[in-house]
Amino acid sequence: MSATRRLVLGASLAALAAPALALDPGVASGAFAFDGAKFDLKHAIALSQDNAEGLLENGPQIRVVLSDIEVPIASLYGVGFPPVLGMAREAAVSGLMLEFAPKSPTAMHVTMLSKPKELGASLTNLSMANSAGIFKRLEVSANRVSGDYDDGSDVKFSFSAPVFTDPVQADLQGPAAQASEQIRVLIARAEALQRGDLPAAVALSSKVSRIGEMPPEVLKQAAQAMPQMIKDLKAVKRVVVRQSTAVALQGRGSWASLVLENGAWKVAD
Repeated sequence: MSATRRLVLGASLAALAAPALALDPGVASGAFAFDGAKFDLKHAIALSQDNAEGLLENGPQIRVVLSDIEVPIASLYGVGFPPVLGMAREAAVSGLMLEFAPKSPTAMHVTMLSKPKELGASLTNLSMANSAGIFKRLEVSANRVSGDYDDGSDVKFSFSAPVFTDPVQADLQGPAAQASEQIRVLIARAEALQRGDLPAAVALSSKVSRIGEMPPEVLKQAAQAMPQMIKDLKAVKRVVVRQSTAVALQGRGSWASLVLENGAWKVAD
């Protein structure tokens, strides 16, 4: 490669990297108390979700994590089971995950990132709505979101977060979807559950999956449902693949999500 070409290539790469490098770190302030749990919020990061899969209830949305420690943007990836939820179950992070439609911020879904008190319990979820607008102040641009929330009682916080994206890498349809690695993994795990082979099913599941907590009676019930699930998976018509997550759309409102962990696709549920 000539020196001139190397120089041009280097300049091009620098230009591509510039927007990401220019993003200021996210910050948050305030506290949130609920059901005995209290979070001191210090850091903020956001993901803009384009809803290419068509699964988000209110269309394209912004997912914002306000936390006590910095978390990587990859921990926000995924339609329904972002890795940050698993981090919260393991007490590796505490805070809030906010989800709202930026074009109509009159409703917001909030997930409390706090380890459940009881083993196997779900994280606490709250739905908030206000026809006048959820936030006291909200500003959204292509690469930044900031806002103030104050419910007039003991819930008050502010944040300013860089906004990242997770573009679709492949939209597999028809035979390409059915022959994909994602469908192979989904079928393999379903077959393991059908056999009652929980260790094999766990090995094909992501870190955030709670399948390993299934009691024997639930595992037996799951095994009975697997033949139909396998049939449905073999008929999947579309798989949407992003950088480290994927969604298999099964029709009739059913879908399955996967995450890429250490170079291997795993089922996330």
